[in-house]
Amino acid sequence: MAIILADSKIEKVNWETFRELELADDDLFIYELFDGEIMKRSAPSLIHQRISRKLLGKMDAYIEEKKLGEIFSAPVDLNLDEHNAFQPDLAFISNERSFLIEDDDYIKGAPDLVVEIISPGTVKKDRVIKKDLCERFAVREYWLVDPLNKGIEIYIMQEDKYVLHDLQEITGKISSTVLTGFELELGHIFGEETQEEK
Repeated sequence: MAIILADSKIEKVNWETFRELELADDDLFIYELFDGEIMKRSAPSLIHQRISRKLLGKMDAYIEEKKLGEIFSAPVDLNLDEHNAFQPDLAFISNERSFLIEDDDYIKGAPDLVVEIISPGTVKKDRVIKKDLCERFAVREYWLVDPLNKGIEIYIMQEDKYVLHDLQEITGKISSTVLTGFELELGHIFGEETQEEK
C-alpha cells in the first residue's frame, strides 16, 4: 500500500531534495516522487520478485545478444522531471538513448520501455499514475504485468497517446515493438508452460 508523505499545504518536493532524503539503514520501504509528493510503499512480494527476475533474464539475454542497449531493474531511480521520479520494475535504454544514464547513477528522462508488475497495493499507481506519466513523457512502450490474472498488456505510443498493442493471458505469446523480434511465452513467466513449451 502506498502512503503519501508530503502535506498538500507544503510546497512541492523537487528532485534534488528528494535525492537528499536521509533514510535509516533499516528502512526497507521504497520511495517515489509523484507531482512533488513523496510516496512510500512496501517491498514487493516474492511472487512479484520471481516474475521480475524471469522477465529480466529473458529480456536481458535478448538485449545482450542483439546488442540493443541496457535494461535495469528496481531499485533504480527514473527521473522524468523536477517533480516526478519513480522506480520502475524494469526499464530499457536503447544504445541511441544511452545519454539518459546520468553518471551511472540514475536514469534522467524517458526510457524506451518500462515494465511495471502489479501488486495488490499498487494497482492504481501502476495502471493510472505511472502509466499516465510514461505516456506524458513519451515512453515508447509500457508493459503492465498482472500476476493475479497471469496476463501482460503492452501499450505503445501513437499520436502522443498510448494504445493497446498486445494483451495475452496464461499461456499466450506477447511481442514487443521496441525490442524488435522479441517474443515472450507467458507460460515461462507465470509457470503455466504447456508440454510443447517445456
